[in-house]
Amino acid sequence: MQENTQSRERIAARPRRQANRRANALFLKIAGGRFRAYSALKHIGRSSGREYVSPLTAYPLGDGFVMAVLYGEAAKVDWCRNVMAAGGCVLKTGGREYVLEKPEIIPASKALAAYPLLMRLVYRSRGIQEFVWAHRQQG
Repeated sequence: MQENTQSRERIAARPRRQANRRANALFLKIAGGRFRAYSALKHIGRSSGREYVSPLTAYPLGDGFVMAVLYGEAAKVDWCRNVMAAGGCVLKTGGREYVLEKPEIIPASKALAAYPLLMRLVYRSRGIQEFVWAHRQQG
């Protein structure tokens, strides 16, 4: 019974993965440019060692940047798991690249102050609760 449920979940997840791939390809064309709403996160795969680039939102917070985990739990989202395992990443945003280190998961109560009002309202309404805060590399 459990095997059937897992099989159905994998099949149901296929269209979502395909849609994510298409959306990522589109957003990566504009990510990291001057329009801050779309940034490009470069991270290294935990197992493969391959470099990946993921589009996401990132805004300055303190000595680094905060990035929203828009779907799923941080512990299950690949880009987040990769960044945490590697202890860092490279963020391209606002037309510049930043080497980031010491990532940590923070709650919305700490992260949302970095985001524009409209995005704060959207994230609250969607129940976005987890963010990754990574600090600029020193020296």
